[in-house]
Amino acid sequence: MSERFRLSEREIEFYKPLVALYLKYGSVDQVFSSQYYNTGVSYPHFHRILNDWGIIKSTGPQSHFAEAIFFLTALAKEKLPLESLYKTMPPSLQISAATLHRILSYIKRGLTRRHGTALLVSPESSPNLVLIGRDISTPRPELGKPFGSYSLPMTYAKGNESDHDSVLRTLQQEVAASLTLNRKLSQNVIPDNPRVNLTIDIADVRVKAYRLIIPDDIIGKLDSFKLSDLTFIPLEQVGQKSSLGSNFRAGVPEIAQAYLEIRDKSLANTPHYDSLLNRSLALLPAYA
Repeated sequence: MSERFRLSEREIEFYKPLVALYLKYGSVDQVFSSQYYNTGVSYPHFHRILNDWGIIKSTGPQSHFAEAIFFLTALAKEKLPLESLYKTMPPSLQISAATLHRILSYIKRGLTRRHGTALLVSPESSPNLVLIGRDISTPRPELGKPFGSYSLPMTYAKGNESDHDSVLRTLQQEVAASLTLNRKLSQNVIPDNPRVNLTIDIADVRVKAYRLIIPDDIIGKLDSFKLSDLTFIPLEQVGQKSSLGSNFRAGVPEIAQAYLEIRDKSLANTPHYDSLLNRSLALLPAYA
């Protein structure tokens, strides 16, 4: 065990439920709120626990990104003024109209303000398959959308962090939650210097996509609090789903398409793409 893990076995078992809640919510504030602030630890001590556990902390509430994608996809399809469409949304939509206006402004100017990570995870024995799951943060039963969109593992990232930390955060939160919680996620799963295969703009987020081949012996141990029904499907199948009405999260089919185009090429520079969502929103009239 690494020297950085200073917790005793008894402390590990005691704090494990709190760490599980963090992997579920991705926010210390939400963990405390969910427990009515009766966690038995202080904020600083909880951060020390996460550090000792080896958790790469979140950079923002993932639910806001999912809600923005949900709304902006509807906006691109309906081609209505933003305020008009916003008024038809259910009260459960938490993202504000002002935030959505800001995101749309960035998209129309071809700019991004946040960073993200997407993983193309494949088993050693079947490299043509890729891991996907249902995003559990965006079911909209009130709009006839009882299940979330299919997605690659994706999280926010920090602009100045290492590629290794970006990949590890996404693994911990969206791919291998139980392995992380039980402190059995081997760092050897990630290359020392993960390669960015491509970048893509999805809403106001510039996403770096990484290819990750994982050992077959951990396939049955993969799970997530953020993605349900984790499964492996052919890359080509994901790439065929590029449309605004797709049951895949915006940008995901384009990532698969782009990777299939470049995977056998030796490129001097990392290729960059715009998602179909961003291309569609950029063409909307100014009133939107």
